[in-house]
Amino acid sequence: MNLKENLAVSLAKLSTNAIRSLRLGLGSNLPGRIARRVAPNVLKQLAVQCRKGVLAVSGTNGKSTTCGFISSILNKAQLKIVHNRQGANLVTGITATLIDQASWQGKLDADYCLFEIDEATLPVVAAEIDIAAIVVTNLFRDQLDRFGELDTTARLIEKGIAINHSPAILNADDPNVAKLAAGSRRIYYGIESLSASASEGGETPPLQYHGAIRELSYCANCENEYAYSLLFYGQLGHWRCANCGNARPQPTVVASDIAVSASGSTFTLRLDQEVQSIKIALPGLFNVYNALAAAAMAYKIGIDAQTIKNGLENYETLFGRSERVEISGKSVLIQLIKNPSGATQVISACATDSEKQILIAINDNYADGRDISWLWDAEFERLSEHKGKVVVAGQRAEDMAVRMKYAGIDPQKIVVVSDLSQALDRAIGLTDSAETLWVMPTYTCLLELQKILAARGLALSGT
Repeated sequence: MNLKENLAVSLAKLSTNAIRSLRLGLGSNLPGRIARRVAPNVLKQLAVQCRKGVLAVSGTNGKSTTCGFISSILNKAQLKIVHNRQGANLVTGITATLIDQASWQGKLDADYCLFEIDEATLPVVAAEIDIAAIVVTNLFRDQLDRFGELDTTARLIEKGIAINHSPAILNADDPNVAKLAAGSRRIYYGIESLSASASEGGETPPLQYHGAIRELSYCANCENEYAYSLLFYGQLGHWRCANCGNARPQPTVVASDIAVSASGSTFTLRLDQEVQSIKIALPGLFNVYNALAAAAMAYKIGIDAQTIKNGLENYETLFGRSERVEISGKSVLIQLIKNPSGATQVISACATDSEKQILIAINDNYADGRDISWLWDAEFERLSEHKGKVVVAGQRAEDMAVRMKYAGIDPQKIVVVSDLSQALDRAIGLTDSAETLWVMPTYTCLLELQKILAARGLALSGT
């Protein structure tokens, strides 16, 4: 590194220390912005020191959790990694992560750099550093005011993959994702079957999700409607176009016999010809997809099956992603929500918990997406049988209260407390010792919650 780049690292590290010392935040973005202003090439100069390469995860939902699973696997393989655990996935956040892990002289000691990368940011990062492999989780409608429709998001990701012709690990069950990266080496992962005795979201058998909202139902080649032999959620499933034959590719990394509950999931993992029985401590079918994506990445870089199993089963949750904490002696589960499909899956997992209370916190800041119409597409109706009260908070607490009323919740059971700190206290007070408080915040509400808990002497993961 040259003198300017060393200066950039030093200034960024000083700013990180100041931000954390003054409890102004995590220092996950501003230091990166400072460093890039001083030395525009600092990201490249740091990342190139990584001995085995840079691994990336992009897509709409599940980036942080998928990265967390990959990180756990790499740690079990005794590999040194740099990972943006706090979820700062723009170019400034990725730069700040590398600087935070580097020495004051800009030296980095890591086998792999592991980054979750925002969809629109992927081409920017790929233009600066060589990405050894990219996982794409799924493509759902998300922040329409920022991304536009799905084809725009898909083009951004495809551009990011194409810059370095990076090998792509793709979700075979998502027709939006499976079509990507035609000019690159591709590995597919997917779900083969659910357990016949499993149930997600109450009484509905999990093999028939034909009433679910599909984000895309028309063939990318000929625009005929896809037919599904199995539909899991959103547009994820076993799809085929009867007109042109465009169909789900056969995955190499497969999950089958999946059983989900409010406390975790079990499934059989097949890595080519090797088979492992897996149990993860995260609720919801969406987290099985995250674990499967991580297993596919680990398989791609040559990690053995037993280490993959150990990493998945010993995963520790990341910031606000199915994270469990204890507050005032009560069990609290925090799960970020940000778009219809992701929120519906969290709601489905919540609905399976018979001993619960609920706090939903909605903001409409830029990082959340200004357009909150997605709340009407998320299936909050699955909570209509909830016997307790529902506390709603945040800048759009009143809007959320209206949504819950139309979802079938008795208005007398909807408690509106806009201030998140006060709402948390109210929800905790409603929660018995045998119950779990499900907290569902949008992104900036999650950041606010982190500060509230820090002031009370509690820390969320990665903070």
